[in-house]
Amino acid sequence: MSQLSQPQTLPLKPLHLPTEPSVWPLPWGYWALLGFIVLAIILTVLLIRRKRKQERAKKAALKMLTSDVSTLSPAEANEILRQAALSYFPRKEVANLTGQSWFSFLDSQLASPRFIPNESSWHSALYTSANPPKDEEANLISDCKYWVQNALPPKRKYRNWNAAS
Repeated sequence: MSQLSQPQTLPLKPLHLPTEPSVWPLPWGYWALLGFIVLAIILTVLLIRRKRKQERAKKAALKMLTSDVSTLSPAEANEILRQAALSYFPRKEVANLTGQSWFSFLDSQLASPRFIPNESSWHSALYTSANPPKDEEANLISDCKYWVQNALPPKRKYRNWNAAS
């Protein structure tokens, strides 16, 4: 009985546990996913910057057109339109446009014409010394605001406005 009371020692060696699996190095699928996420973030940032840069001239033109409407003349509004158009369209095509060709360019960027129907009002406001009535001036300036709001930046279907002529 004395043998039963004493625990027997077996010839066992101590257990050595393996190291726990590590998160690093990541499998290739995780690296690919991480690369895709970084690329998506970079592209998103670049697209946002590009969009802001494109709309900078539009915002400036709208600010000038709405800042002091009471003292703004149609000639000044026309100059603001020209500056805004030069920011988005090729200078060699837009800078030399005057009269009928300028108004057809402006209307070509819109879905419905607003400048050619008012061409006589524009000519009297721009090229004569007589001041047009205030309501007519307000209509011409509102046409300018409408053009800046709806034509800039140019839509894809209106970018080649000069190809037909």
